[in-house]
Amino acid sequence: MNRKSSALYCILALLVLNVGISARLFRTEFTPFMFSIEGSYVGLARWLTVNWAHPGWFPLWYGGIPIENAYPPLLPHLVALFSLATGMTVARSVHAVTAAFYCLGPVALFSLVLRLTQSQWKALAAGWLYSLISLSAFLLPKELEWIRVGAVWSPVRLFALLTHDEAANIAAIALLLAALAAIHAALEYPLGWRTVLAILASASVVLTNWLGAVALVCGALALLIARKRGEHAKPAFGRLVLVGLLAYAVAAPWVPPSDVAVVQRNAQALSGVFPMGRPQYVYLAAWLAAAFAIGLLLKRKTSVPEAGRFALVFLFLMAVPPLGFEYLKIYPLPQPNRYFLEMDAAFALAAGIVLGSRRLCSKWAWSRVVTGMVLACLAIVLVPPSRREVRTRLPRFDITKTVEYEQAVYINAHYPGQRVFVDGSTRYWFNAFADNPQLGGGVDQGRSNPAIAAITFGIPYMLGNGPDTVALLKACGVRAIAVGGEHTRDAYRDYRDPAKFAGIVPEVWRDGDDVIYEIPGSGSLAHIVSKGALVTTDPLDYPALTRYAAALDADANTRIVWSGPNRATIKGSLARPQVLSLQISYDPGWRATANGAAIPTQKDALGFLVLKPDCHGSCTIDLIYDGGLQRRVMDFLCVLGFTACAWMLYRQYRQA
Repeated sequence: MNRKSSALYCILALLVLNVGISARLFRTEFTPFMFSIEGSYVGLARWLTVNWAHPGWFPLWYGGIPIENAYPPLLPHLVALFSLATGMTVARSVHAVTAAFYCLGPVALFSLVLRLTQSQWKALAAGWLYSLISLSAFLLPKELEWIRVGAVWSPVRLFALLTHDEAANIAAIALLLAALAAIHAALEYPLGWRTVLAILASASVVLTNWLGAVALVCGALALLIARKRGEHAKPAFGRLVLVGLLAYAVAAPWVPPSDVAVVQRNAQALSGVFPMGRPQYVYLAAWLAAAFAIGLLLKRKTSVPEAGRFALVFLFLMAVPPLGFEYLKIYPLPQPNRYFLEMDAAFALAAGIVLGSRRLCSKWAWSRVVTGMVLACLAIVLVPPSRREVRTRLPRFDITKTVEYEQAVYINAHYPGQRVFVDGSTRYWFNAFADNPQLGGGVDQGRSNPAIAAITFGIPYMLGNGPDTVALLKACGVRAIAVGGEHTRDAYRDYRDPAKFAGIVPEVWRDGDDVIYEIPGSGSLAHIVSKGALVTTDPLDYPALTRYAAALDADANTRIVWSGPNRATIKGSLARPQVLSLQISYDPGWRATANGAAIPTQKDALGFLVLKPDCHGSCTIDLIYDGGLQRRVMDFLCVLGFTACAWMLYRQYRQA
């Protein structure tokens, strides 16, 4: 058997092993884990199946946000494309695509270890261990209680995917491992197709998940630290910089600086509270300095080969965030607890290299046979209970019996196209079944309007302020609100005072302790008001909100007509000093004209658009979101990035 054939057999074995464990997920449409954010992926991909072209603006969440803020685009676009190509429902397509990435993760690890060591044995051992064992199950018992794995040996990454839907992170890890293999090859050869592959693979990680992007930087740093000192050090650093810059250029339209800033800000309050201050930056510096020190020590004081040095440094970089937070409650970056999946991949990489090392096998010629038998026994022992666990967690499930589905369908039918406020697990699943825009949304990391954070927190949290909350909802253009009581069927119980709306606004739907109330209003997101009626102080200034809500009630005729997700026309009659208040989140990318003349865009304290047309009487206002200067610069960078890739391919072709 030649080397290529044996590598293909190894890949096939890894695929069979992982498909055998996760097979049920491929044919699952809905899971019973309604507390998962999986519904957000479904809702976003569902919207993309209709709005496939890049419109720039996503109107369904947080009063509207730039589409790149909704979520890194690769996974939802792949799901939407798969659904369109196969005719599967979007929900089932989410599971099919994410299960495929789950199975490809060990294959990608195999390719990385094979690239580093040229040993199929080490590569197979690493992929096999990654498929069956999770280091995090042993080292992070408190953090992983939410996964509730049936047996400590069960693959944590599978149950993280099922119960809390780490789909994007798992997909990013598969792409990360492939990208590191491509980067390693790019460092060994002149500029050409390998460099282009490294650029595109790195861009794909960034476009899939922010955690994967951080892990990619750590992996590239580990590759650099592990390399031998000498004349190749400077070229390797320059090549890494080139790959990184061009990878960002290729991904730039979907990862602009504004999006990076928004995610960095919001990530500090997701999956826990992780404010970044001086101590965190000290930890960050110490973390990176320790990685360099470990790499230098391994090069100077040991005979560990380059692949082993890379594996150990990478494992250190990926283990410090989750372990440091678990045991010391310190962290060098936000959401450190979520890097346990990257730690598991790094551990399997290092363990595979160690198991296949010559030093381990040199004392006994049959050591590889014994190791192989142990790995086979692991599969025999661990695969059946894991399959049973998957079957137990994925029973036949009727989504139509859930409150999330029932409320979404009711609101979609009775308030078509009008903004609503839903909370708890319903907000994650709402747009999987309804086309209404939400005041909240499914993925808080991309929330670009800071006022929305205070508003959506205050609505369920404040006690005994029903009239004030109604005024707030009217001020935000909300026409219906879903409220869960003490015995709600929603997966979360977010309302501290669910009865505060009773008798104040009409109750239009009820099932047990779950209620939908109608908020009076015209349903329009455009209103002509006096300048003095605007909220200019604080998003929760209730006297100002009451005044503003009354001004909205006084204008029940102004309508906004959308001709696409990012284009609208408003017609009305203005008298100075009236202004046009739009309950749409402000962004510098909005452009407006009044009777053909450009007018500036401003915002109020609610973070919504305010237009001051210089017209008296009948006025036609055209509104378009084009992303502004940033979008044009990012598009230009993308063109430059692809042009550079094409030049490298052309240069290699000419030299050949």
